[in-house]
Amino acid sequence: MSSPAAPTGRNRWLAALGYGLLAEVCTIVTIIFISLIYKFGVARGLSDAAYEAFNQKMGGFVGIVAGTLFTYLFARMVVRRVSTNFIAHGLLVALTAIVVSVSGSIAGHQGVPSGYILASILKLVAGWFAGFQGRKPATV
Repeated sequence: MSSPAAPTGRNRWLAALGYGLLAEVCTIVTIIFISLIYKFGVARGLSDAAYEAFNQKMGGFVGIVAGTLFTYLFARMVVRRVSTNFIAHGLLVALTAIVVSVSGSIAGHQGVPSGYILASILKLVAGWFAGFQGRKPATV
């Protein structure tokens, strides 16, 4: 017995929320992975302060770049599964990633660094662009 296929015209709002969360989780995992490679593979034996300085600089840069890329990739994934509201789905992925990112920053840093503004704008652009690309061409 097989389950019925989901209707193709269906919106995927919950999937967009999940992909936004996943985009932010992947960004965090990427930052942790790079940090561990640096500490245990590239620059062994440095002081904790040196690792912290590296992590601050690297996290700011990688967080912006990876957050934008993962938002775009996951927005494209959800946009491929919908037949309407492409841009709205892409933007929802981005907004979810932004909310998770800013909430985590407030919880961890008791504030939001200025770099988060650029990261948030780039995530919105990435989500919008994924939705824009996902639109079906009009038939003549």
